[in-house]
Amino acid sequence: MEQKVGNHNKNKIRALFIVLGLSVGAMVFFAGSLLWELYTVGQGQAFYASLSVEVKPRIVHTAQTRPSIGGEAFQAPEYEPEDEAAPFVDFDAMREIFPDIVAWIQSEGTVINYPIVQGRDNDYYLYRLADGTRHSMGSIFLDYRNAADFSEQSIVIYGHDMRSGDKFGSFRHYSNQQYFEQHSTMFIFTPERDFELVLFAGYVLDSAFEVPPMSFRDLAAFESFIADIRRRSIFKSDVEIGFEDQLVFLATCTTSGSVNERLIIVGKLVEL
Repeated sequence: MEQKVGNHNKNKIRALFIVLGLSVGAMVFFAGSLLWELYTVGQGQAFYASLSVEVKPRIVHTAQTRPSIGGEAFQAPEYEPEDEAAPFVDFDAMREIFPDIVAWIQSEGTVINYPIVQGRDNDYYLYRLADGTRHSMGSIFLDYRNAADFSEQSIVIYGHDMRSGDKFGSFRHYSNQQYFEQHSTMFIFTPERDFELVLFAGYVLDSAFEVPPMSFRDLAAFESFIADIRRRSIFKSDVEIGFEDQLVFLATCTTSGSVNERLIIVGKLVEL
């Protein structure tokens, strides 16, 4: 009987050490994963920070005042004639480093200040920086089915929801109406044109993101689609949307933990 009790106690101690060892191992693994993520995110942040540029749309009409989306007058600064159509981003120079660059996206007051690239599919830049280097931060990239000149009615752009807040990580804050009102527009620059992206809806898909129609068959289909995403929107906007407007869908993951859930922020393009 005493031997059985002794063996039982030994087994309990052995099991305790196994559980303790597994717990310590899990803690070490978690800490190592966290440190590696911080290191890699830091690398990605440094890479994109070196590319960041100031908001400065090219001006094609000098000394002319015109209304902006917010209703306030926009006074174009005076430039020498040869500088009137100077591009904001030197795309020729950028292509030497990022051959797949098609545009630049920027949101004032946020970390969004990135090149937009376009691959042969929607997987290549999911875990690659804009220069093609493999990295968990990935890139902001245009759907491979879209035209690179942003000429279609529906345009889809993807980016990761980084826990650090990088890429499209700030999109989670759009559930706060005040945040939306403070960040209701973005800029998209292309080699040929500059745009203001006027946001008007943000909604969550419970299943894997389906690309919206690249065009709508008629006005009724368009209005039904717009009414549906407005109804589901996580913020309220009174921006008017017409059948002739170009729509941009900014797609990212959510923080819910679901691998299929997507947050979509939608805006219309207004050429500057």
